[in-house]
Amino acid sequence: MFPQENGARVDVRWATLTDGAGRGIRVEGDPAFILTARRWTSEDLDAAQHAHQLRPRDRVYVNLDAAHHGIGSASCGPGVLPQHQLRPGPFRFGLVFGAA
Repeated sequence: MFPQENGARVDVRWATLTDGAGRGIRVEGDPAFILTARRWTSEDLDAAQHAHQLRPRDRVYVNLDAAHHGIGSASCGPGVLPQHQLRPGPFRFGLVFGAA
């Protein structure tokens, strides 16, 4: 199976990421955001041809996004529904970081 983007959590208002000792970071969004936390980088994911090629690293890589374009590209089926299309335009997006 060809690895692809995965694990995103949508409509996140806040998240706390900690280690086994409880040390970490808290992030709050204004508005809500999309959170992905994985043991490999996006570049690792792009380079892997098979899931077994993804080797967990010794840290967690976190992506915080304001929005994602919906699934579908019309390459082998229908395109993205209008309500899920990501279009250019003004957008306000804020994040507040603090200790966990």
